[in-house]
Amino acid sequence: MKKNILVALMLLAIVGSFSSSAYALEVKFGKPTEVFTDPSDVVVTLDTSGQNPCPSKFFIIQRTNTNFKELTALVLTAFSSGKSLRLFVVSCSEERSIVSHAGMF
Repeated sequence: MKKNILVALMLLAIVGSFSSSAYALEVKFGKPTEVFTDPSDVVVTLDTSGQNPCPSKFFIIQRTNTNFKELTALVLTAFSSGKSLRLFVVSCSEERSIVSHAGMF
């Protein structure tokens, strides 16, 4: 019985060590100040801008993302309720930071 518990704890520790932020170039925190839409994506600006390697203040949710609808709903909810976001940036340039997933708190 103790061996099973030990194995379960080790497995949880290993799985927990694979944080989703490990795949992000940058994790950005802030409150959304503006939300823009166009035919190819949704753009969010935060009350804080990105830093190197992603200096852009524009955080892009691409319509090609599998979770596009969920990310957009999350951003709009945070925007309308004054909540903060955690954005995971996976690629960027000086003008655009591409977001893969996000959280609200």
